[in-house]
Amino acid sequence: MTDETEAKSALIALLKELGLEPGVPCSLYKIGPPMVAHGYSQDSIVHALYAIKDEGVIDLIEGNRLVVLKQV
Repeated sequence: MTDETEAKSALIALLKELGLEPGVPCSLYKIGPPMVAHGYSQDSIVHALYAIKDEGVIDLIEGNRLVVLKQV
């Protein structure tokens, strides 16, 4: 597994753990610190965010937030 694949898997697991519902915005501050605490770099987190955004799972919205578009 590559570092980016691991970060993507960890990000999806975190979204599930947070219990985010589709359509409800979430601050990226709830995402970043736990990911960094698990050893992921800022770059790998950003790449993971954009990867799942490209898959239509989330959207990145204004105010440093994301919104889940479909259940993970």
